[in-house]
Amino acid sequence: MPKVFPFRALRPNPDFVNLITAKSTDFLNHEDLVREIRSNSFTFHHVTKSHLSYSGAYQEPEKFLPFASQYIKEMKKKGVLIKEELEAFYLYEQVRKDGKSFKGIIALCSIEDYKANKIKKHEEIRPSRLKFLIELFKTTKVMGEPTLLAHNGQVDLEQFSGTKLYAFTTLDDKKHTIHRIDNPIEIASLQHSLGNISDFYIADGHHRSASTKEFNAQVNRLDNDKSMCFILQEDVLEILPFHRLIKPVVSVATEDIIAELSKVFKVTKSEKSLYEIQERNTFGLYVGKQWYKLIPKIVLQRADIVEMEELIVKGVFGIEDSRTDSQISFHAFNSGESLLTNLVDTDTYSIGITSKACDFSEVRAIADANQTMPPKSTYIEPKLRSGMIIQEFGIVK
Repeated sequence: MPKVFPFRALRPNPDFVNLITAKSTDFLNHEDLVREIRSNSFTFHHVTKSHLSYSGAYQEPEKFLPFASQYIKEMKKKGVLIKEELEAFYLYEQVRKDGKSFKGIIALCSIEDYKANKIKKHEEIRPSRLKFLIELFKTTKVMGEPTLLAHNGQVDLEQFSGTKLYAFTTLDDKKHTIHRIDNPIEIASLQHSLGNISDFYIADGHHRSASTKEFNAQVNRLDNDKSMCFILQEDVLEILPFHRLIKPVVSVATEDIIAELSKVFKVTKSEKSLYEIQERNTFGLYVGKQWYKLIPKIVLQRADIVEMEELIVKGVFGIEDSRTDSQISFHAFNSGESLLTNLVDTDTYSIGITSKACDFSEVRAIADANQTMPPKSTYIEPKLRSGMIIQEFGIVK
């Protein structure tokens, strides 16, 4: 059973919490990010997107990561980021404008539990992202966004109150509330409740977990044998699909794409959008300003996103490794249909492929079998703002 630990967080001064905490970049384009970084000297994107503070290439972290490190030092010196006096758990709740609520505990989890597969994985890792995060942790010595862990146990969070630290609303109409739980009796109770759960499952943040493991292996003298996580019950998660955008190295005519797909699928034109797929074993294809419905001619046994990878991404387009191949990109469902169709219509990409989202039961079954899904198989809510609660890797005493 995985263990959880309280910790002394680094966190924003309440007067600056709205300026510091940064929205997930899944919804922000390059221009918006640059505009935010230039107009807001407090945003935590100066850490997570520090390459935009430097005019050079993203592939030169040794040149732009010092900007991230300097940001942490300056914010601490000015009292904008403050260090907790006592170890604590943090009870976090996010409420969207549609009333959907996500509540869980921010804590530290053991990297040994991750290595022992008590914290289970289901998604493949992209080497470039892993390498960047390791360098980020080495340079800044902080982790500003927790890994999202889900479980199918029952933990009554209503019994814990703590001290309210923040209650604020962001421009996306999400309400954020954080309570600090530092009472030793409540800490012990939480550790007992969460300690009775057999396994945690990574819902979002595979790269964060993997990079803290590698960071721990590479760097001595730091208390970096634990990793910050946000732990909540799987039944409150919202799972949305990640769609695919493909631009083959060699241009392929639409009729040739249709002909190749027709070997495995029944392909029919659709007058309706297939951006949001409702049925299992059904895929959408957007090409030439037209949607096509793809129905497999064979019985599919695995999760739709896994079958899409095998039958279409690999089978038709010959993309053997989605983690590294520049021909493929990933489109979060919440980024919207208009963006996907525009990227294809303007020939930024040649085609878009859509599928129905997985159920978490499918994710759990794959993780339990020690198997993995393709990268960016699931888009899972909630998305926490970075810089809200920060783990600081200090010198071991």
